[in-house]
Amino acid sequence: EGGLDGWKRAGLPVLRDTSQPLELQRQVQIAAGSLVALGTALGAGVSPWFLLLPGFVGCGLVFAGVSGFCGMARLLVRMPWNRSAAAA
Repeated sequence: EGGLDGWKRAGLPVLRDTSQPLELQRQVQIAAGSLVALGTALGAGVSPWFLLLPGFVGCGLVFAGVSGFCGMARLLVRMPWNRSAAAA
C-alpha cells in the first residue's frame, strides 16, 4: 500500500542504481532553472535582450503544463547519458 513511498516509510530496504541518470523530470527542472537563472543574470548584467530567454522558458513550461508535451524533455531524452537507460 502506498507504492514506493509507502515501502520507504515502512523502513523496508530500497536498492538504488547510482549508475542510472537522474530522472527525466529532475533533468528538465535543472535545465529550465539554469536557463532562467542564466538569462536573468545576463539580462541584468549584459543586455535586456537576454530576458527573452527566461520568458521563452516560462512560456515553454506553461505550454508543457497545458498540453502535456514537453519539448525540453524530448530533447533531454535523446542526450547520450539517457540513451542507455532508454534502451534498457
